[in-house]
Amino acid sequence: MSSDSNKKIVTLVLLGSVCLISGFVLMFISSIKKDQKELNSRIDTIIKGYKKYKKDLVDINKERDLIHNEFLDKIYYETFQQKDTEYKNKILKYEEDITDLSKKNKKLKEYCNSGVYYSSTDANNKCRAFNIAYEQMINTFVEDVSIFNSNIDKYNKWLDEKGDKTSIRLEKYKTKKTYIDFNDDGDYAGKENSTNDEKAK
Repeated sequence: MSSDSNKKIVTLVLLGSVCLISGFVLMFISSIKKDQKELNSRIDTIIKGYKKYKKDLVDINKERDLIHNEFLDKIYYETFQQKDTEYKNKILKYEEDITDLSKKNKKLKEYCNSGVYYSSTDANNKCRAFNIAYEQMINTFVEDVSIFNSNIDKYNKWLDEKGDKTSIRLEKYKTKKTYIDFNDDGDYAGKENSTNDEKAK
């Protein structure tokens, strides 16, 4: 084989290698740019999403305050039975609003609970605030249901103690939501006493 042929082969091999390496470098740079774009999109979603979530959460907390003032923090035994359906409907509405808010913030839940540390301090701070606020929202609802059901127990016991055999014994409010530790810090924000490691639906 002539030296010219050898040179051509070497040149072709070198050109092929350069093209291959260049291709890998371009793919790597493209991948980094894509990842950066995705992270920037996440940061934007977190910052804008948290602002909206915070506003919606204020409305839910107002709804919760009304429920506490109306019937959770005090019991009027004489009217409790006739208002039982009304009370349960208000708790149901409260639960549905929480479920809707949770569904609307799927991205925020995913991005803030993924263990990713973002280049934006603002996004990281908002994620920490969101994780605590979301955990507290669920746990305070479960706590409120527990208070309401405790009031049901007290009412039924009151009927028994006064020997009332004709009045209907009231049923407790049922929910699939349970206490959560959304940010996995070992604490259950919004829960009064003991711990429970079940996740909310």
